[in-house]
Amino acid sequence: MMKGDIIKDFLKKSVLTFAVLFVLYWFFISLCTKNGETDYLLLWILCGIPFGIGKMFVWLIPRNYDIGGTVGIWALNFIVGGIIGGFILIWKIIVAVWYIPLTVVRLIQER
Repeated sequence: MMKGDIIKDFLKKSVLTFAVLFVLYWFFISLCTKNGETDYLLLWILCGIPFGIGKMFVWLIPRNYDIGGTVGIWALNFIVGGIIGGFILIWKIIVAVWYIPLTVVRLIQER
């Protein structure tokens, strides 16, 4: 790999992941904090929604329901998508942390 490819890979897989995570955390922390206590499960689900958005409507598609049933299924889809996205988010954090020493080793070997 060339030095530019190593840096580009590091920026894409590590820095961008942490930047997206920081923006999501900053956006949702005020929604999850009540009386000075933070609900971290809700924060994890809300931060996972953007990562699990592709899996939200795979299982339950709201058809032939009244408005209450449709809203309920949408809410369930968002919760399931947030949980799946939360696991994807944890995996992306692990990969981003792994790419820090990997980039250092690749840059040392490039010389």
